[in-house]
This record gives sequence, C-alpha cells and structure tokens, in this order.
Amino acid sequence: MRVLVTRPEPAAAKTAAALECLGHVPVFLPLMQATHQLEAFASAPLPGTTVLAVTSAEAMRALVACSKEASRHFLSLPVFAVGHATARAAHEAGFETVSVADGDGLSLAKRLIATRDPKAKILYLTGTPRSSDFEAALADAGCTVEIRECYRMSPVAYQESEIAQRLTPMPEAILVYSSETARRLGELHDRMRSSLEWPRTRFLCLSEKIANALPEEFRRTSQWPMQPREDLLILLL
Repeated sequence: MRVLVTRPEPAAAKTAAALECLGHVPVFLPLMQATHQLEAFASAPLPGTTVLAVTSAEAMRALVACSKEASRHFLSLPVFAVGHATARAAHEAGFETVSVADGDGLSLAKRLIATRDPKAKILYLTGTPRSSDFEAALADAGCTVEIRECYRMSPVAYQESEIAQRLTPMPEAILVYSSETARRLGELHDRMRSSLEWPRTRFLCLSEKIANALPEEFRRTSQWPMQPREDLLILLL
C-alpha cells in the first residue's frame, strides 16, 4: 500500500521505517517544517520551577540544538511528556525522570494537576501554532505556568508539479499527525481538486480532534485510533 507521510524529518524517517517493515511503500510530502528558537533557552527556569512539561518531541530537539551550558539548567527538572514519542525524545535529550501522559494535552494537564505542589511553577516548552487545551486546563486549575516558545512550525511550499509527481498514483492512505497538517491538506485539495484522485484515499488521523480539522468531504473517509499513538495509527492500515 502507498502511504503518504506528511510529518517533517526526522520523525518522517522513523515512520517510513515502520511502514516498510509492514510491507507498505511510504511517500514523503512534509507539509510543515520546524524552526528552532534557541533564545528560549537563554535564561534558566524561573526560581521555584519544579517540573517541565512538553507536548511535542520537537521541543526536545530544540533543547538538544542549544549549547550544553544553556541546556544544563533544564536537564535537572523532571519532565511530564504528552506521550511515548515525546518521552523517548526527553530521555534521548538527557532527562532522567520522565512521566508519560496518554497522548493529548488534556491528559497531560490532568497528570500535572494531580501530582503537582500547589506552590510550584511549571515550565512549558512549546511551539507555535499549538492547541490551547493544555494551557487552558492548567489555568482553570490555578497552576502557575511559564511558557517558552522554542520552535515555530511553518508551511512547506511546493509547486503543483512536484505535488502531482509525488501523489501520482494517489496513495491509498494519508497519515495526519496535527490539526495544522489537516488544514494544509484542505488547502492542497482546493488547489488541486481536479488533478488528483482524492476520493480513493483514506485519511488516518492521530486523533478525532485532528480529523475534525479536515475538510468535511475528507472526514467521511477518516479514521483514528482509540489512543493518539502512532503504533495504533499504523495498525489502521
């Protein structure tokens, strides 16, 4: 089966390897790219910060990209990661104590609220654009959160000829990992509605929330796993 991988490197390569092990043919078309904002690590966490929260492995890659002198101020903190992929990235970055939530921002917020010291500060390493669910849940619980944006996700521009080359024949499935990518797929559809065989593909989304960001006509052929985990997503193939 031809499967379109829309996520950026280095995550795309890992996804492609998993697909190939199952006999599928990965097709690469990253729709977003990350730019690290290393100035986010220029100063140490605020006094009283006792935990670090991350909702994307990209935040850990940004931390690894900064100097050892800057990163040492953060590595002593326990990490609360949104899911297993982000937790692995935290361990690879050098963190020793890593707790794992159930794959979405709300479950991460609940885990932090249940275990935190009410007087403690939470440092949230994040990017833009992002969902507001995690921050809103912490604010409702009265948590003190320092937010540092350490990366920005920007759209990747393609010529229509390049898109047509990669998507001909049309992949039987498209893996969708973020709401922003879902919206970008809608833009591609608007540009190339008549030149690609969109009706023949399924949209496999990491979560129902992401599926809801797809154009309405794509939602009829969308699926998502019971938990927002890539291994469960790939099983939908």
